[in-house]
Amino acid sequence: MTALVAAGAAAWLTSPSGDGLDARVNARLRAGSGRYVPLGRVAPILRESVVATEDERFYRHHGVDLIGLLRALPYDVVHLSLAQGASTITEQLGKLVYLNGNDHTPWRKLEDAALAVKLENRYSKKQLLAGYLNSAYFGHGAYGIWAASERYFGVAPRRLTLPQATLLAGLIQAPSAYDPLVHPDLARQRQVTVLRSLVRGGFLTPTEAAGALAKPLPLRNAAPLSPLRGLDLAPGPAFLWWEVAAGLVAFVAGLVALLALPHFHRFPHRAAVTVAAGAILVLGATLAIRSFRSA
Repeated sequence: MTALVAAGAAAWLTSPSGDGLDARVNARLRAGSGRYVPLGRVAPILRESVVATEDERFYRHHGVDLIGLLRALPYDVVHLSLAQGASTITEQLGKLVYLNGNDHTPWRKLEDAALAVKLENRYSKKQLLAGYLNSAYFGHGAYGIWAASERYFGVAPRRLTLPQATLLAGLIQAPSAYDPLVHPDLARQRQVTVLRSLVRGGFLTPTEAAGALAKPLPLRNAAPLSPLRGLDLAPGPAFLWWEVAAGLVAFVAGLVALLALPHFHRFPHRAAVTVAAGAILVLGATLAIRSFRSA
């Protein structure tokens, strides 16, 4: 615990201060031939789509999403990676404009988190979301939402429709993999994920979401994306009962073992049992929290 606190303090001291957000965003846009767009001139459905897909608890956390981190922990532990780091919009913004896009080490992840807290202390959620939408890369040289709207649809960001907005929101995670000009089927599949996130968050009904896929989606200087019909876009359960139950059982079992061990002074292999009980407790808590699809 002491080492963790020390590492967090060091990351806080060495991470950027968070000053000059607008200047950094504009510098990134100039380098990519983009143009800054105030949040009020971005279609609300685009803003909602990005939040629902990239960081559903954006308006409730303070830079770091602890629920998201715990949900990602099992994947990261099993795969010995930080691939599911559950970065928030604020963390992604800090990485893009202050850390040169690099957060592939545990130390950089700590700096991400420290910088995100600093940014949340200095700027409003509206300022942070505006900075993110103007900094994100959407593929084909399009930095920021203005360039993306022009590149793919030839419209201003405020005029984006539901089908257009949900397609663009899906590109942020992996612009090359979901490139609608090169991988139209994958782009549509990613759009389905965005629409389901909007339904789960209460922004759309399943019928409205299905309507966004029911017609061909025209693209600028490219063939339209084919329609998709017959998909079930209703939200899934808020959580899975079996995961909650299994997680709570494991958590209680680990906790009881840890509390009981001190009373059995002659119990063999106490150290190994203590480690195992602690691991069961942590995994149980993680499984229970991970079971919640939205919170």
